Amino acid sequence: MNLVVDVSVFIDSLFVYNEERSYRARNLFKLITNKDLNIFEPQVFGIELASQLVRRKPRDLAMKIYNEIINKIIMIDEIDYELLLDIALSTGCRAIDTFYIAASSLIPAILVSADKTMIENARKYGVNAYYIHSSIDYNALISRINQPTS
Repeated sequence: MNLVVDVSVFIDSLFVYNEERSYRARNLFKLITNKDLNIFEPQVFGIELASQLVRRKPRDLAMKIYNEIINKIIMIDEIDYELLLDIALSTGCRAIDTFYIAASSLIPAILVSADKTMIENARKYGVNAYYIHSSIDYNALISRINQPTS
């Protein structure tokens, strides 16, 4: 099983703004680690992550956290422009979201996000996507990850 995890989930795991949000994100990453699952990310993930981290931490610490995360994911270096355009025209989603939806479509992978709008647009495009802050989605995602592989 492969996953694409939006930066929003990483931020929720690192910084506690809401106990439940952080618990779910941390639990997800613990499960991903225990199950030795792959996390794929579009190249823009690194830039988005760096900008989010440096808003919250000094540059040196932000870079340390950035490197720890980047070393745990598989970066998709290139995504075809035509695919991105098709996603944008099919869903009307934000430009940044097209990259996560495209990555999930290409691999194929489950998309996980704390961004409800991204999840709705991903589903419009036919991507298997879970909104981590919906109890129904979260429980379904955890259950799916815990299913025995054959």
